[in-house]
Amino acid sequence: MKDTLGKVISNRREELGISQRELAKKVKISNSTVSRIENDDKITPDNNTLKAISEVLQVDYNYLLALNKQIDDEPEIRIIQRAARNMDQGKKEEMLKVLKQHFEEEFGSADGDMQ
Repeated sequence: MKDTLGKVISNRREELGISQRELAKKVKISNSTVSRIENDDKITPDNNTLKAISEVLQVDYNYLLALNKQIDDEPEIRIIQRAARNMDQGKKEEMLKVLKQHFEEEFGSADGDMQ
């Protein structure tokens, strides 16, 4: 079975004897976000969060970044990408607005990479 971002973070955190709560506090994210990341629960941390995690866990940032990008290989993401390529600019902007609103409701803020 291939390594996932969540599995690598969880294993390294446990190796260092750091609780999810401690990691969340050091990275300035919620406990539930750490849990969702570790469980590969369809959450993609932004690059700043990933950088902070890499520093706390002493893991190469580029390795975590590469694991984080694997989500692009998921069928659901490919469907969204294909649909976006076929939309006019107005529809893309409308979809982006809906996604940002959803992220803000779900996670407390929109992903910084979605601008």
